[in-house]
Amino acid sequence: LRQLEQYRPDWIVHTAGVTNVDQCERDPEQAREANAVLARNVAQAAVRLGIGLVHISTDHLFGGTRSLYQEDDPPEPLNVYARTKLLAEQWVAEACPGALVVRTNFFGWGHRYRQSFSDWIIGGLRGGEAITLFEDAFFTPILADQLAVDVHRLMEMGASGIFNVAGDERVSRCEFALRLAKSFSLPVALIHRGRISEAHLTARRPRDMSLDNSKA
Repeated sequence: LRQLEQYRPDWIVHTAGVTNVDQCERDPEQAREANAVLARNVAQAAVRLGIGLVHISTDHLFGGTRSLYQEDDPPEPLNVYARTKLLAEQWVAEACPGALVVRTNFFGWGHRYRQSFSDWIIGGLRGGEAITLFEDAFFTPILADQLAVDVHRLMEMGASGIFNVAGDERVSRCEFALRLAKSFSLPVALIHRGRISEAHLTARRPRDMSLDNSKA
């Protein structure tokens, strides 16, 4: 709050959180604090100081039993990560009714301390490593640069409430990797097809996280 009082920004774009799904499952209290409590605190500070708020949420909120979820579809969180992100949405809406809540799944260059999904694919293939990607897990990825442009347009329009800001096309994780490899002229032969239904993961994951972006 003191920093916000000092800098008085026009907007806060809240992106912080623990996004490692299995880590959240192992430490649910940390996930709740980082994903939900912090979001509520930021929302309360935004209202107190009259600052606009964009809250970045996730596409991970549903059961994954069908495709292209819309904003008003009832959530069905399958794991701790999803439950804490859903709680964050609820608390943000209560504390700051005018907030813009963005559900998304973006890709792009990560940071030196944390690889992005696309970094992991590109880095592995450049290093000659074989990687396995699920062919039965689907999403609608959007380039981070485009996400920023689209969210700014929504801000300028005065949009509030929940918006799916996602790519136009539903693809599997494996198909995404294949297209990325071709775009960067990397060996597609190193990409192996796996199935999420056969993987031994700590947390349950939805097989389909695709979002309908027609509202945005």
